[in-house]
Amino acid sequence: MNTTPQEGVALSQSICRTVDDSDAIDVVLCPPFTSLIAVYGVIHHTSVMLGAQNVSQHPNGAYTGEVSADMLRGLVSHVIVGHSERRQHFGETDQAIAEKASVVVNSGMTAIVCVGEDENERQRRRAERYVRRQVRQGLTSIEDPSKVVIAYEPIWAIGTGVAATIGQIEYMAASIREEICDVYDQDVADEMRVLYGGSTNAGNIGQIVASPTVDGALVGSASLNDSEFSAMIEIMAKAPTDE
Repeated sequence: MNTTPQEGVALSQSICRTVDDSDAIDVVLCPPFTSLIAVYGVIHHTSVMLGAQNVSQHPNGAYTGEVSADMLRGLVSHVIVGHSERRQHFGETDQAIAEKASVVVNSGMTAIVCVGEDENERQRRRAERYVRRQVRQGLTSIEDPSKVVIAYEPIWAIGTGVAATIGQIEYMAASIREEICDVYDQDVADEMRVLYGGSTNAGNIGQIVASPTVDGALVGSASLNDSEFSAMIEIMAKAPTDE
């Protein structure tokens, strides 16, 4: 819940100058609902894509204050579902998130499905089982997995300034792909993008995306600083790939 429409325009303008229509990296900006139209006006002739931060699982009806997938279709290409803050502060369940992911994909957009354990689950050594359950339930009704991205964001790392270690990230990313394989098959598991989010910045993003298990980043507070985020984009664009 940051930035006014005017601030969103200024931030997106700066980011677009950094990306400069490069095909080396996919960049998706996900501003608040109130800024979507304004930011769309900045980026629609560039390679930068637009995403929403949330969506209703209901297709339409008397749900005052909600935003449906039909309202977003044609405006955004991606929608974040199941962000840790939605789970923590608004009580979103795995079932609700699965329903949201389904309506996004069925509307022709890409769902960025967020998963991740809190400190309690990690300390009790249940993190892997916890995250795998979130992955499985988030994918349960998705018929087109090519329209899904998984974002691993350990809650204990978000906003703390301390990212997960490379070992922790790689272990969980591998486990996530194993679960994707169980739900679909190995080809889908190999192709589906797995991102990392949680205290990423220009100082650590290079090491994170250099890992062959990580396909990109879900950037939080660092994206609100145009110079920091632009530096991260440049670092990621230069990262080696396995292609």
